[in-house]
Amino acid sequence: MRVVDFIVKFLKEKKINDIFMLTGYGAMYLNDAVKIAGINYYATRNEATAPSMASAYARLRNKVGVACVTAGPGATNALPGLAEAFVDSSPIVILSGQVDYKQTTHSTQSNKIRSFGTAEINIIPIVKPLTKYAEIIKNPRDVRYILEKAFHLADSGRKGPVWIDIPLNIQKTEINEKKLRSFKVKKDININSKIKLKNNLEKIFRLIQKSNFPILIVGHGVKQSGKISEIKKIINILKIPVIFTRFTNDLVSHDKKFIYGISGIKATKYTKKIMNKADLAISFGCRFSPQFVGHEFKALSNAKVISVDIEKDELNKKGQKIDYPFNYDLKDFLPIFLKFFNKKKLKNFNLWNNHCENLKKKNPIKISNLLKNKKVKAMDLYFFMDRLGKISSKKNILITDAGSNYYIGGQVWKFQNDQKEVASYTNAAMGLSIPLAIGAAVAKPDSTILAVTGDGSLELNIQELKTISHNKFNIKLFVINNGGYVSMHNWADTIFEGRRVDNPVDTGDGTLNLKKIANAFDMEHFLIPDSKNLDNILKKINGIKKPLFVEVLTDNKQIIFDAYKDY
Repeated sequence: MRVVDFIVKFLKEKKINDIFMLTGYGAMYLNDAVKIAGINYYATRNEATAPSMASAYARLRNKVGVACVTAGPGATNALPGLAEAFVDSSPIVILSGQVDYKQTTHSTQSNKIRSFGTAEINIIPIVKPLTKYAEIIKNPRDVRYILEKAFHLADSGRKGPVWIDIPLNIQKTEINEKKLRSFKVKKDININSKIKLKNNLEKIFRLIQKSNFPILIVGHGVKQSGKISEIKKIINILKIPVIFTRFTNDLVSHDKKFIYGISGIKATKYTKKIMNKADLAISFGCRFSPQFVGHEFKALSNAKVISVDIEKDELNKKGQKIDYPFNYDLKDFLPIFLKFFNKKKLKNFNLWNNHCENLKKKNPIKISNLLKNKKVKAMDLYFFMDRLGKISSKKNILITDAGSNYYIGGQVWKFQNDQKEVASYTNAAMGLSIPLAIGAAVAKPDSTILAVTGDGSLELNIQELKTISHNKFNIKLFVINNGGYVSMHNWADTIFEGRRVDNPVDTGDGTLNLKKIANAFDMEHFLIPDSKNLDNILKKINGIKKPLFVEVLTDNKQIIFDAYKDY
């Protein structure tokens, strides 16, 4: 058995049936072994997109996603997707091919040699800051140990990416499986005792009983814990307003009681007002990023903050003041919290809940199909995203890209039943809608993927349109045609008195012929020029079970409502 044969056997034992891969010389034995083993591999057009595909797959399947790239430029091309997985805590494993170990700079034991072999770069020190674990296999006997350690770390604690670099000579080396050393998981001794946990739960209970305006904040840590059933029951027990981060906006149907969507700079006025009024915030798995609490960290200025998080450093960082930090794994904590509070008689918060409902009614998002500029034949993006959400079925998965569609989608989309969303939540990276949609299509083949991107974002990963059409993925790609980079234009107009460094005259933006692009990549092109008969058109598109390229004309003067500004 060769090393690569053991690797693919290990993957199959882990029930890894899908790999996102761009073949290359440095990974040729590994590529061949994947083919022989019968693992489904999806050929990407650029290594940059493979980790993002694996990331979307991991999020929707709640399991490890796998990407495979080659050596040198193949490995460095994967860095953007790796960074994305790192900041969004996606459990993915990246397998990279490498030249023969004797031809690597790593083998020279010198940090002054830039490159040794052809198409070679010492990738491990480059990716270490962006991974939970990164290792080159120097000895074939270490392959089991490294694989077991990598998969364990990727999918435990605060989840995240890992990287394994495999030299060509190692890939084809014969090994005795029985003589391979194993990785043994060490038990975390930094777990608070049961007595301390009970005391902390009593403390949380007393704080709730003393409060008048409590809220519950549900962060990404809850989703990663897998305790979705538990959090739904906790919401019904506490009976207090619930606010989500963008990561968890799809966790509970928005028509349920106590649910107030997402907060943050580009959220809604009523969530901002609720958070400002709150005197107690109970947070599960939320990092309190500026995107969520504002750049001045004043969103919870009147509240005592309880935060339960798996990562101690998140509880002690600068920014949002945390009054009661609790370092627990929510996978263990939430079931115990539920059991504890299920036996408690909680205070009635009807007046506070009624107040929040009134705030919601008095501060709606303004949705209109009427543009201020009557001469423009297009539609308001708020109207489009709202209607797209309204016609969406329970099996639809929403993918949004950085920019206007991301912000507006978060404001108006009301998730129902089992609808899901995947986006670049932390980095706000442009161009990820397409690779994320591909990962989603592989993860959930029975779902219709509604992917929204901008005409500016489209250009960053346009090559993957061929991946969509070739595999006949059920992806409806809605390309918002507003002349490119409207979000940047808004900043330029408000901050820099209209000076635009991305002016179409300088950059060539706004000149794309989207129909020709769709045809070039073998995708059927639809045009939605305005709001006329929009619902019927969207229903028709949603019912077609094949990939579609849908061009949507919207106004380049589109305003995106900011929760922290008055209009």
